Amino acid sequence: MKKLKKRSKVLLIILGILVIAFFAVKSIHVKEIEVSNIDLNTLEDGIYKGSHDSTLVKVRVSVEVENHTIKTIVIDEHQTGLGKKAEAMTEKIIEKQSLQVDGITGATVSSNAIKKAIEDALSKDQQ
Repeated sequence: MKKLKKRSKVLLIILGILVIAFFAVKSIHVKEIEVSNIDLNTLEDGIYKGSHDSTLVKVRVSVEVENHTIKTIVIDEHQTGLGKKAEAMTEKIIEKQSLQVDGITGATVSSNAIKKAIEDALSKDQQ
């Protein structure tokens, strides 16, 4: 009987912690990230490096530009929780030659962070 009471208390404490954690995570508001398109006609051939660090995601990229087109996008670093699948969006960006592409469902924060890192890279002088 004593063991049952002790287990019940432990389960209630664990349940309480889980409920608090759930609401804490749900209350995190990630600010909307505005991503501007880049005029590729103004870029010289080369490799451009950029990054974006938000509350939940950190991204560093290298973007290769050749003949005013994005040839490759390499994600040098992507610290994220569940947003790893957003890395597939680099193919969409190369295909459309634009940052104005839809994010990956279920990985919105990472999708926006990747686009923002690419925007950062292409807004700088090549490195």
